[in-house]
Formats: sequence, C-alpha cells, structure tokens
Amino acid sequence: MVGALLACAALAALAATTALGAGSGGIGPGGGGVGPSEDESGVFPLRGSFEWGDGFGANRGHEGQDLMTDCGRAVLAVYPGRVQTRDYQSAAGNYLVIDGAGKLLDTAYMHLREPSDLRKGERVDAGEVIGRVGDTGDATACHLHFEIWSQPGWYEGGEALDPEPYLRSFKRARR
Repeated sequence: MVGALLACAALAALAATTALGAGSGGIGPGGGGVGPSEDESGVFPLRGSFEWGDGFGANRGHEGQDLMTDCGRAVLAVYPGRVQTRDYQSAAGNYLVIDGAGKLLDTAYMHLREPSDLRKGERVDAGEVIGRVGDTGDATACHLHFEIWSQPGWYEGGEALDPEPYLRSFKRARR
C-alpha cells in the first residue's frame, strides 16, 4: 500500500504532460468549495469492499482520493456526462475523464487495469461500469485514484476538489 501511495505523487505531472480535449467542466460544490451540495448526489465509484488510501493533498500535491481494492473490481461513473479523455500516462496509467457538461463536476478515474472501452465524446450514465481497478502507471498496488474538478473543468482552469466529502455522500451501488 505504501508503494501505491507514493506512486500517486507523480500524478501532478499529468497536467504538464497530457494534451487535453475541450470540455465544459461543471459547477463547483456548495458550501464554499468544502463539499457537495444537496443537489450533487452521485454513485460511489466502486462496488464491494475497499480501504481508504492517500487522500487529497497528502503532503505532496495529491489531487485525489485513493481507494484501495482488488484488481479487476468494477469502476462506476459517479455522475452522468461525456468522455472527455481516455488515455495512458506514465504516472496515472490508463485513465478516463468524464466531463459533467456544465451541469455536474468533472471526474477522473486513474490506474485502470485496461483502457476503457468508452470513446471520447461517448455519453456515460451514473452507475455505468466504465473500467476495472488496476495498478497501471506508477501504482504498485491495485487501487482507484479518483478526482473531482470544479468548473471550467479538468485541467481547463478548474481546480481539484477534495473528493472525500463527495465520496462519503454518494449512494453505494448494489452488487
């Protein structure tokens, strides 16, 4: 687990090394950016058991929340939207970004076992399986690195938000 936590430190380099497609971002959270508002319910991105890994900041600029779980576990879209980016990066491994289309926040899912079957521009529903947990990139243990971004979106002038309050408020998907 320590190796996976250290591996996510390199994710900050993703902004400088990834060419991004256009997206429209989403609204920021209510309450001054400290957590979700009542109208921003979502679906928890994992089915089954997990452990909380490194959180937002983690004394090294970690821009998400690590959810430690078994490789191969289904990863679910927390909000509906459109696929903005589906790519591979040396730190993040296989990753997917879903654009909230100006109505919801952008979400990023990293270290996926394989590239997602979804294509850029494809519509995604909340709760839809979008990939599988893996340990690609600099990860040394299976986990999902999950990020939430304010408007105007993921590396488009938005800012990474602490995803833990959102994750704790999301409805757990049925097995």
